[in-house]
Amino acid sequence: MEIVHPSRRETSFGWMEVWAECGGEPVTERLHFERNGRGHEHDRWEYVRVLGGKGVIVVGEDRVAVGRGDAVDIPPGLEHWMETEFGLDIVLQYGPNRATE
Repeated sequence: MEIVHPSRRETSFGWMEVWAECGGEPVTERLHFERNGRGHEHDRWEYVRVLGGKGVIVVGEDRVAVGRGDAVDIPPGLEHWMETEFGLDIVLQYGPNRATE
């Protein structure tokens, strides 16, 4: 039986859960990709840890193949997105924004 976090919501790519917040901003999230994500950027560091599945994390001009146990750190202000091959499951943690580094 799968345990579903109460914050789980459907997204354009699959689903997401917010595991921790600070000041109304997410600090830790879990995302499940059934479809590719869309390009976006943040004003904070984003630390990606892969829980399962396989895919590619596109960071700027770089394409990083990832699978269970891999980690990718994404600097603030850099466009990025996730592409899934086999149900990519990740945990994201967000660091300080550029104004507070």
